[in-house]
Amino acid sequence: MIQHVRGKLARRLPSFSEASIPLAVVVQTALSSVFFVTLRLSSLLVAGIAVRFVWQPVDVPAQLMWLVSATVLADRSAVAYLRIRRG
Repeated sequence: MIQHVRGKLARRLPSFSEASIPLAVVVQTALSSVFFVTLRLSSLLVAGIAVRFVWQPVDVPAQLMWLVSATVLADRSAVAYLRIRRG
């Protein structure tokens, strides 16, 4: 009975491709280091505005500040860098 159920499950699961890395090799290879950085583009906008106002203080209309604040809060675009080293 158990082998019958196992057979049905095995037929429904997708077959693994031959080009994939065997699980035994992945388990045996230890991680040496993981480096992950995410840079949100809205952070660049805020940094640019801050630097500009430090170098050249200017009166800014409240409507413009609300627009920039809404843009920064709504923006989810980012650049991500991931580096994994295995030992």
